[in-house]
Amino acid sequence: MKKTISVGVVGCGYWGPNLLRNFHSLAGCDVKVICDLDIKRLSHMKSLYPDVETSTDFDGLLARKDVDALVIATAAHTHFKMGKASLLAGKHTFIEKPMATSAVECDELIRIAKEKKLTLMVGHTFLYSSPVRKIKEIIHHFVRHRHAA
Repeated sequence: MKKTISVGVVGCGYWGPNLLRNFHSLAGCDVKVICDLDIKRLSHMKSLYPDVETSTDFDGLLARKDVDALVIATAAHTHFKMGKASLLAGKHTFIEKPMATSAVECDELIRIAKEKKLTLMVGHTFLYSSPVRKIKEIIHHFVRHRHAA
């Protein structure tokens, strides 16, 4: 039997709704809660996803035992602090790009995730994009044939 992972999405501004939609549609993924400081955004998200709880309390979300992972899609300057708090709370963590504002901060997040045996992932818009993958395939084909000649 496939395990379901329960998720909380933090941030409903620019990119958060896209992540919410994608995680909500994944088999084996149960979006439990959406967290944002903007009550109007939360209300709108609740109208789209009536089965998902809403909250303005990030610290409360960290303490929830029924949430396995957090998706952080807030302002870039908050990514490190929130990502670190998520990992220290024992949550698998997806952070929208940029993961942090310095390499030192990124290294610290990676270290914490390894120590706690948690998954840490950063958003990458084009990594799984079909058009970008096709362009990459064409370039690799071109380069292989060019070097073979």
